[in-house]
Amino acid sequence: MSGARPRQHIKKPDVGVRDKKLEPLNVQLKKIDQELALIKQQIDNTDFSKDAKSSKEKLQGELKEVIKTQSDLKSKRQQVHDKIKFLDAQIKRKSGEISDLVGKNKKFQNVSQVKQRLAEIDEEIASGELSLVEERLRVKEMQNLSKLSKDYQVVEPIRKSIEEEKQQIDALKQELTASNPREVANKFETIQGEINNLNSKNQVVYDKRKVLITKRSALYSKRDEIYAQIRKIRGDFDNEFKSFKRKMDDERLKREEDEKLSKILEDKEEKVGKLQEKLNHAKQPAFTFELESIENILTVLDPTYVKPVKNVLGIDFGNTSQQPATPAKVVDSEGLVPIVKEREGFFAAPTVSKSKKHKKKTQSTKFSLEPSMIALLAELDIRVPLSKEDVPATVEQLKAKHEELTGKQSDATDKNIAEAEEQLKKLQLDYEAKEQKVKEEIEAKKLKEQKEKEEEVAAATEA
Repeated sequence: MSGARPRQHIKKPDVGVRDKKLEPLNVQLKKIDQELALIKQQIDNTDFSKDAKSSKEKLQGELKEVIKTQSDLKSKRQQVHDKIKFLDAQIKRKSGEISDLVGKNKKFQNVSQVKQRLAEIDEEIASGELSLVEERLRVKEMQNLSKLSKDYQVVEPIRKSIEEEKQQIDALKQELTASNPREVANKFETIQGEINNLNSKNQVVYDKRKVLITKRSALYSKRDEIYAQIRKIRGDFDNEFKSFKRKMDDERLKREEDEKLSKILEDKEEKVGKLQEKLNHAKQPAFTFELESIENILTVLDPTYVKPVKNVLGIDFGNTSQQPATPAKVVDSEGLVPIVKEREGFFAAPTVSKSKKHKKKTQSTKFSLEPSMIALLAELDIRVPLSKEDVPATVEQLKAKHEELTGKQSDATDKNIAEAEEQLKKLQLDYEAKEQKVKEEIEAKKLKEQKEKEEEVAAATEA
């Protein structure tokens, strides 16, 4: 595992450097404030006399009233103008409506003239002196005049309203004439003249005050420049300090991330190492222990049995990345003989007399095996021989078991390798997900802290 990331040195802004820059500016500010206080005192001492000041204030009050009257008069005249403009637009619109209804008629101006002509036509028709064609023309004219009479009945109210609106316009114009703003303007000029005369009498005082006020304004400007420099120095320092805090926070979060990732990596390397050992073990041929056990038992039970020749290293030398496995220790079967004991050594028997014991010695000796071999046979699910007569059957079972395991050895080995590789691959993916989760959590924490700081700044600004 790689070493931890070295701690980054982050320099903190020096408050002393900032204060050293601010010190001469604060001295200048103090001096300017003293000068401003002196000028203020001089301005107060060069004020106008009380009588002149009182007269001027009175005239200024009257001037404000005149200005207000002018404003009100202007607003009122504007309202009258708006009303005249509105009534004039109404008259034009209604005149257009009248023109649309009776504009084409040039002979008759009102309903009375139309009725008079209708009466004349009735008399002409009643006289019987008209020809058929003339009579038809008179009938058609009567129809047109009847329609025109109806139109004039509609037009008459409109004409009446137009006359009323014209009268309103005349009244409004008279109102405008009555509200002549010239009188108010003359009053304004009179008051302003009196104020100017008063100012002329106090010109010396005014000029002196003007000089002092100009000097005061210059000092204000100078003070504003110094304040701007102070704000810039403080602002630069605050920005540096914010940058310092941000870097410290980033460093803290980065170290937190490194520590979590380091723990994950340690755990990962430990588990990967175990799975790699399991994979290396899986690459050894399957059933090696069982086959070796069977062969060793066969060399004991069957003196004619010869163990097969094997690649004692048990590895594929074509794979350069695989280190040679430690060769399994092969026990030479030469010189091994079955352990044959009296049955009384294997089975417990009651005490008998010497004569009977001597008699039994003449009988056939009993058969027995080492406890470790019995355990191996039981583990291989092979029947343990209880006598020499049972040995051939046990040997056959062992050979059959050996052949069965040898046949399944390749597939079982491939399966073991595949399972180990799958576990290793799954472990790699799991730890990649854990590393990604840590990075996402740190990033989310960083964004959350940043948002909280922005909210604090916004709240402080509003306050």
